[in-house]
Amino acid sequence: MSGEEYRDLVICNSCLWAASLLRGSHGFQTCPICANLVLDTIPVSDYEAYTLEIRNKNVEIEFKKEK
Repeated sequence: MSGEEYRDLVICNSCLWAASLLRGSHGFQTCPICANLVLDTIPVSDYEAYTLEIRNKNVEIEFKKEK
């Protein structure tokens, strides 16, 4: 893996709770806020940053390469 740490962005489809999670670590089976079973996972590479904006149940994610 050449020193890179890969992580995932995890988002709940119900309450829009979100977290970054190192890939390979113990993940979430349900949302810790609302217990929803449907969580989306988006892979994020080591040199990629993201901003997350939530308004009125709409999610906007912007990804940027940092290198």
